Amino acid sequence: MRALRSEAEPLTPEERLLILTTYSALSGAEREEALRLAGRVSSWEGFSELALSNATGPLVQSNLARLGLPVPPPLSALAARVREENQARLRVARELFERFSSRGIPVVILKGVLFAETIYRNPAYKRMNDVDILVRREDLDSVHAVYGEMGFFSAAELVGGKPRGQERRSHHAPPFFSRDLKCMVGTHWGLITPLSPYRPDHEAIWSRVRDLDFQGVPAKAMAAEDNLHHLCIHLPYYKTGLRELADIYNLIRHHRLDWSLFLGEVRKARTQDLVYHALSLSNQVCPSLEAEEALLRLKPEVSGWFCRDARLKTESLKRLLRSRSIHISLIEKAFADLRATRKASEKWSAFLRMWGGMLLVPGEDAARMSSLDRPTLRARLSAPGRIRRVFYRDVGRLFFWGIMAKCALEVAWAALLAPFRREEDGHAAFAEKVGVSLADLQRLKEALE
Repeated sequence: MRALRSEAEPLTPEERLLILTTYSALSGAEREEALRLAGRVSSWEGFSELALSNATGPLVQSNLARLGLPVPPPLSALAARVREENQARLRVARELFERFSSRGIPVVILKGVLFAETIYRNPAYKRMNDVDILVRREDLDSVHAVYGEMGFFSAAELVGGKPRGQERRSHHAPPFFSRDLKCMVGTHWGLITPLSPYRPDHEAIWSRVRDLDFQGVPAKAMAAEDNLHHLCIHLPYYKTGLRELADIYNLIRHHRLDWSLFLGEVRKARTQDLVYHALSLSNQVCPSLEAEEALLRLKPEVSGWFCRDARLKTESLKRLLRSRSIHISLIEKAFADLRATRKASEKWSAFLRMWGGMLLVPGEDAARMSSLDRPTLRARLSAPGRIRRVFYRDVGRLFFWGIMAKCALEVAWAALLAPFRREEDGHAAFAEKVGVSLADLQRLKEALE
């Protein structure tokens, strides 16, 4: 039996208040509305659960406190943990940026760490997995020298790989970690993989970069239009909660954007599909006349699949508020685990989890992927194809199956070599090598989405 889609219906006070408390700054009218809604909330527990399912607890906690409203205990506890983690990360990042500056290396700060400083004015507005930076390819020698000075190690070292082994075929280095595991850095010299069909104009992006004072340290930031483009092309296709969408609509609210410049860069990069999808979802939560006009201008250039899917996802705002799925992140974690060990048993376990995640999708996640209110047989059957389509979009169909074949060969080769390989070739040996516990590595991995 086909699940019925929700008809348009008014939001509950909890739902509308949640949206308002994800704004980086509220106008006077929005503040008054939030206070009125708070008096009509029938379940703060339900409000808290919805905030947590959207992974936006710290920002909501901060705004509730500013409004003088009661903060549900789960949100307070989460915000305190995130604040502690982010402060520890930023202490390391600040020293990193100081060293980059002293060497004259131009470093552009990307996404969350940048927005925390410039839009939200709150370094703990969300949990941040890492510090993302954009550098010029010709500065990579100097960048890696700084990592060496600070004792950072690369995720590539988990399998005896080279930290710089993927520079020819990728747009970023493997993640680098501080020895205390409090800071992970994503080093980019491009904004999207060269394996994709999308081509941002990086020289034009660098020409618009501006100076930024990052907690007293000189750094760089992309133009607002380029930051919006970056957010749109990197919006996870099914991890579409308020945590992800808030950065898009808050950037639009915060900056006076040159929409003609923005759309021109979108067309040059051929990212109309991705941008239309991201702006459609963002504009459903927080409408903007400028964004609506941009969507109308883009729509004739967008593929039928993306138009239909964006329409389905935005049919019901109530459903969109419950659409966030991290299932694909679990598949990506399993893939990372497979590549991060030489031990046959660990590779085999990760391989099974990766393929299990692609083929056996939990009912709730399958429903969210098909924009339904509840699981159906059709949603479960279509979920594997939807997941593959996401990976095809990112790296291309041929390369995706090439990666899968390589993973299978790695598992088989590890099994053949297992009798001759030392037990120390697994994760535990690497943890000992870099001076951390296996439990610390596991906690770090589990904290990442």
